[in-house]
Formats: sequence, C-alpha cells, structure tokens
Amino acid sequence: YVIGGPSPEAALDKGGCERFCKFALDYGLDIVVGTIIERDPDDGRLYNCCYYINNDGSVLMEYRKVHLWHPERDYLHQGKRGFNTAKNRFGITVGLAICWDIAFPEAFRHMALKHHAQLVIAPAYWTLEDAGPIGMKYNPNSETKFVDYVCTTRAIENEICMVFCNGADASEGQVKPPLGTMAGATQITVPFLGCIARCSDRTEEMIIADVNVKQLTDDAEKVYKIRKDWKEGKIFGGNPKYETETIIPSTSH
Repeated sequence: YVIGGPSPEAALDKGGCERFCKFALDYGLDIVVGTIIERDPDDGRLYNCCYYINNDGSVLMEYRKVHLWHPERDYLHQGKRGFNTAKNRFGITVGLAICWDIAFPEAFRHMALKHHAQLVIAPAYWTLEDAGPIGMKYNPNSETKFVDYVCTTRAIENEICMVFCNGADASEGQVKPPLGTMAGATQITVPFLGCIARCSDRTEEMIIADVNVKQLTDDAEKVYKIRKDWKEGKIFGGNPKYETETIIPSTSH
C-alpha cells in the first residue's frame, strides 16, 4: 500500500510501477516495491501487487497477493497466478509474498522446494489492531510477536533468506497511516542465525545487512537436506506424491 494506502480509491494503472522503474534506472538499484493496488485493464478487478524491478528499469517479476486479509476481500480480488520465482542479476532465485501470505507455510514450500527460491521478499501493511479485540486482550503486541516468530520459522524450515518489510507508524509531525497502528517488525531472517537485522521500533528506519544468500542456503541444504528429501519423496507432499491412507480401527462388539 505504498501509494495511497489500503483503499479502493488508491487504485492505479501501471503508472505506479513505471514510476519505480524509473527510480531503479536512475539510481542503478534493484527495487522490490511496497504493494500497489492496481486495476486490471482486462477484467476490471482490483489486485494488491508488488514487483521486483531490475537496475535497468525492467520488471523481473510481478506478484498478485493470493491470501487476502479479511477486510481486503471487500474490494480486492485474489491473485490466481500463484507463487513463482525468478533469478536476479546476482544469480539468486527470488520469490515474492505480500503481508498475510507469510502466515501460510504452503506458499513458501512451493517457492523453495518446487521453484528453488533462495530469497523471499515480503512487503506488508500489518497493524497491531489486526489481532482484533480478542487478540489484543491477550497481548496488545501480539501481531509483532506473530511476525517475528513466523519470519524466523519460514527462513529456517525452508532453507531460505527472508526479508519482511512493514509499513512505518507516524513519527512526530508525520501523517498517521490510514488504518491502525503499524506493528513494525521489519527484519531480515536467515538459516542458522534467525533474525540478523531488525528495525528497532515501529517508526521509519533503514536497515542494511550484507547477506551471502547462496552460501547460507547451500550450507543449510548440506546440513538439513530438505530440498533433497523433498525431491526424493521423503517429505509428506513432496515428489513423488504420497499415497495417503486413513486407517479406521475396527470396533469389537
């Protein structure tokens, strides 16, 4: 929701993405864009989109959010293109996710084990109030804990490096985000080490970390062999598919 916030009134055409393509070219940077609400010119529906943009201003990958948070379903349409990956100019296989997607291990299994992801980047608009009155009764910061635990788990269980980037809450003199108090927890998580860099507060901050993605993911595979076991069908749901059987004990009379 980097342009206009979470609202159908913020919907754009490809002009939003094109603006970031110009930034990438001007500054010679690869950019993963915070999400943009876009109206599809063919079906007229609104989608929550993010992009991986190359340093030459071209789009390497576009992703439409699959797992919509409950209020989003009032105006956004579920992406049907699934979770794909692409190899960037550094030779790293990258996947994209958005916000609530990180709650679903199936998406990360698909990217890592079927499409060989080494790095997954997930922009988000995640608030403390997402827990609702019930969750906040238990812990007002439960959503921050949710993100912290899930990001570390996704990195370690899938032998990937992960970047989670949440929106920032307002500092003094800034306009507050339109919905809720941002949960913060922007972070980088990797195998073996867990969280290696994290924004210390919920307000705007930059974190920079050098990460040898290939070395970390290769070493994780040497130790845990999750990708090998998946390929050989030794993990449930892997390739080849398990034949499942439900055993119902007989009852003696």
